[in-house]
Amino acid sequence: MRSVNEITEEILGGQGFAVLPGLMDPADADAARASAIAEASAAGFAGNSARNDKIKHGTARALLHQGELFERLVQHRRIIQIAEALLGDDMTLSSYSCRIMWPGATEMGVHVDYPYWAMPEPFAIRPALMLQVIWMLQDFTETNGATLVAPRSQLLARRPDPKRFKREAIKLTGAAGTAIVAHGLLWHDTSPNLTDEPRVSLLINYGNKVIRPLDSRIGVVPPEVLARATPKLRQLLGLEFGQALGRDLKRQRLY
Repeated sequence: MRSVNEITEEILGGQGFAVLPGLMDPADADAARASAIAEASAAGFAGNSARNDKIKHGTARALLHQGELFERLVQHRRIIQIAEALLGDDMTLSSYSCRIMWPGATEMGVHVDYPYWAMPEPFAIRPALMLQVIWMLQDFTETNGATLVAPRSQLLARRPDPKRFKREAIKLTGAAGTAIVAHGLLWHDTSPNLTDEPRVSLLINYGNKVIRPLDSRIGVVPPEVLARATPKLRQLLGLEFGQALGRDLKRQRLY
């Protein structure tokens, strides 16, 4: 198993991503996938809806409203270690969702992640402002919409060039329970889902605490979630922001 330092250096100065197999229990992957599809279907985002006949994608949000499984997954020990090594031990949660690619879904379009797409160039690779985690809730195959990435594209520190991406992109396949961890500047996209089953992934974006979350309501959770929240989850939800700033001030001896 690679060390956290090796993984973070690969993300910052190497390929821009790391593929980590076997991190999630297959039963958890199955349960999370089923929950995402059920919520999307109830909200009218099933693959046979008129809207999805056109776009063929769906997103399940408010995952922290859907049970303790999603509370555990966002605090996965190995992922948290990597995120903290890149972003600081007071980093926060920027967004948390499930992405569903229904049968017939095509590429979403090559992009970098927030906050970079909302910022003017030039970008800085270090320090990283965002880490994306893509959990495979089922096997990612050559035909069901596996993630495409352009290795080392984070080193370019600019918005994607679609033609270059098409030349350089590779497809990341793997078994259910695998996690992809990547720099927010890595050029990436989905590939087409050519199968007759929806392909589901869990998307988590962790950010430097000074970056406003992409999901402005990320900290709005049911009272029962807040009541049982661990200190780590409270931190991820941004509830300890003032304390984190206070520690920064003390380190700089400003008061």
